[in-house]
Amino acid sequence: MIRTYVAEIRRRYNEVVEDIKSSPSLLARFEQCGIVPKAEMQRIGGVGMAARASGVKRDIRTSHPYAAYASQIQHESIVKRHGDVMARLTMRCSEVLQSADYIEQMLAAYTPTDIARPDYEAPMVAESLAFSLIEGWRGEICHVATTNAQGEIATYKIKDPSLHNWLALAIAVRGEGISDFPICNKSFNLSYCGHDL
Repeated sequence: MIRTYVAEIRRRYNEVVEDIKSSPSLLARFEQCGIVPKAEMQRIGGVGMAARASGVKRDIRTSHPYAAYASQIQHESIVKRHGDVMARLTMRCSEVLQSADYIEQMLAAYTPTDIARPDYEAPMVAESLAFSLIEGWRGEICHVATTNAQGEIATYKIKDPSLHNWLALAIAVRGEGISDFPICNKSFNLSYCGHDL
């Protein structure tokens, strides 16, 4: 059932991509609009799809492989170089198809077994610091936790990838027409309600 759904999503997604490629008016609006150069993206610490669309190969799945990325999937980051709305759009399209390939690859190798479940009752270590990084669809997400002397969570902080990329949006709209703002804004698709905002 999952394979059927993924195949249908891939088919429909490819239809949309072909529609975009065959529309001169869309291409005219997306190309050379909302450019964030690689040097600027590096300077502000941009992350995720937006950074990779500007030529910055920043991807937790390759720099800090985890879960299936550490054992089953040889992830190759997709990187564009133009840094415009079109690069961000094609980046997103390419990553959707790449994800569909990963799902198919994982299902092809899957054998149902008893899976070890996390022990949610295990005590936490007292007076400790723990953090994790994972590549979300917008970019890297960082979770940080500290425990107190009793081994209870004292502080928990989540850093949303949008925190890094809001400045990229500000750079993208400099010098652009007011009518280009919505296109630039949606090409980043940042979180307005992220934990840090």
